[in-house]
Amino acid sequence: MGYAELRDALWSDYQRERRLQMDQKAFEILLRVFPAVLVAQADGFTDISEVHRLDEIVAFLCRHESVSPTELDWRAELRYLAIDAAFWRSRFMEVLYAFLQENPEMYKEQAEFLYATAAASTGDVVKNLLLRLRRAEPGVETTAELISGEERREIQRITQELRFDEAPEALAYLQALLEGKHA
Repeated sequence: MGYAELRDALWSDYQRERRLQMDQKAFEILLRVFPAVLVAQADGFTDISEVHRLDEIVAFLCRHESVSPTELDWRAELRYLAIDAAFWRSRFMEVLYAFLQENPEMYKEQAEFLYATAAASTGDVVKNLLLRLRRAEPGVETTAELISGEERREIQRITQELRFDEAPEALAYLQALLEGKHA
């Protein structure tokens, strides 16, 4: 089954589950932002800067796809997807992978969304706080981190699910971003 058939089946099921009608393009925006939602909630807490970054990603996609930003209550849908991620994850990732197979140039966009969402967070909050208070344990890395270990593991899982290895340029780009080699 191709992308269009997979998308239409998921779109129908999502609307039925959410008891709302949404435009296909609006649903495709949710599909494309879903991995960033997973990264935002990877450490168990979606902080306000991550929420703002998700808002920015949605606004960018709305402009790019000519979808009205008032089409949906985007925050409500993103919150719902974060809460019920386990229920939707395999299907969303399967359909997004099919989308990426038909649009391989979009892997780089996904890399940017993953990195931007993770970088918007505060990293490992406890570690960074202890460092700021100069109470870090001896032998522990002494630089604050921008991206937490949980977010890095989630990004790794997502890159495997979306088979970033089939888009080596996008994978290298993402790795360079994560390693700070993008300056």
